[in-house]
Amino acid sequence: MIKIKGITLPVVSLTLSLKDSTKEQLVNELMEKVSSNIFSNSYFLIETDDSIDRKTIKEIEDILEQKNVKSVKSMSSQSITSTKEKTNVSRLLIVNKNLRSGQLVEHNGDILVLGDVNEGAKVIAAGNIVVMGNLKGYAHAGAIGDDNAVVVAKKMIPQQLRIGHHIAIRGEEEEEPQQAEIAKVIENAIVLEPIGGVV
Repeated sequence: MIKIKGITLPVVSLTLSLKDSTKEQLVNELMEKVSSNIFSNSYFLIETDDSIDRKTIKEIEDILEQKNVKSVKSMSSQSITSTKEKTNVSRLLIVNKNLRSGQLVEHNGDILVLGDVNEGAKVIAAGNIVVMGNLKGYAHAGAIGDDNAVVVAKKMIPQQLRIGHHIAIRGEEEEEPQQAEIAKVIENAIVLEPIGGVV
């Protein structure tokens, strides 16, 4: 069993247990879950139970390091701790183009798109997303569980909008917005608010 939860960027909580799976299944699931660029240069706080031995924890730390995770701290019943030096990585990724269908941008921080995100394109950020043009595709801000993240767009007409664990889809009957909007989570729901003049 693997649970991943964002604590505060760039710290991610990783809970591991072998009670419901084999070691091979656990490693395969971990490889699949951390393959996204969202987790690059993150600190992983690894929490385990008694089903995980020291050798397995070392293997997991090696996997995370190969995936460009710069710091890993392990906590278990054996109190194993390993830390590695963190590099300076920009929290802001600037995309200076329009994104076409099938294109994907992922970043462990905030993303600023200086163009449109067209239908079929995806933008996934551990932090906030700002689109200076039309957002017609898929946007997921706070992708590792940050419900305080926001999505801002000059024209917000996404196929799907996600913030943290929340999902919203604009209804076909809804009118197209006439000004920039910000999407944020309020009382466990994604809410759109106009922000004329901001974008």
